Amino acid sequence: MQGTIDGMQGAAPVAAPSARTLADLAKRLYAAQRWRWRWLQSLRPYICPFGDVIALVPEKSRVLDVGCGSGLFLLMLASFGRLTRGVGFDVSTDAIAAAQAAATRLDRPELVEFSVRSVAQGIPKGDWSVVSVIDVIHHIPPAFQAGFITDLCAATPPGARLVIKDMVVTPRWRALANRMHDLLMARQWVHHAGPGQVEAWVRDPEFVCVHRSRANLLWYGHWTLVFERRAATATSR
Repeated sequence: MQGTIDGMQGAAPVAAPSARTLADLAKRLYAAQRWRWRWLQSLRPYICPFGDVIALVPEKSRVLDVGCGSGLFLLMLASFGRLTRGVGFDVSTDAIAAAQAAATRLDRPELVEFSVRSVAQGIPKGDWSVVSVIDVIHHIPPAFQAGFITDLCAATPPGARLVIKDMVVTPRWRALANRMHDLLMARQWVHHAGPGQVEAWVRDPEFVCVHRSRANLLWYGHWTLVFERRAATATSR
């Protein structure tokens, strides 16, 4: 997926920021952090298609980022003018502390807020225009993945967009490469779910898949799905 992506509800296509642009932004945002956060966040745009996913978020969105990690996705959205409000949560206290510190380097830090929260506590409801979940599903135990998708759908309001980006199941060597990455970096043996399986888990008839894509960066393979929930319609008695 490269070039331009159609925005929500007929918005004009927007250009996807380059990996170099996003890496430079990450270096600036995390410049005051420990070396681990500085290094990881500046590297991520080269191994994750953030530019393409950013282009899937319409301007002036209200975004809930589920499992936000150290906040890079929301901070990039804020930097590129795609937010009026961004809320992110993650179970890691260290990651949220890094996100909160990086947010102070935004031109408008009030656009974003981060908190420590587990998905087991439920996904917050709100007037979100976008619910995003970036590289989280493969960290969820297989027995809970389907329920997690159901909860994401429940948190996505009518007329809003659900953006899911995760790692490929095939080819197997790319899936294995990602498992080795997470075993090294997160000390976790992850469990991938393919896009076809995720689509099957979205059983709510109000949801329509409006975008599917794959991207390979170095040895990492990624897939992205975008669902839109039909807007509520007024009914007459």
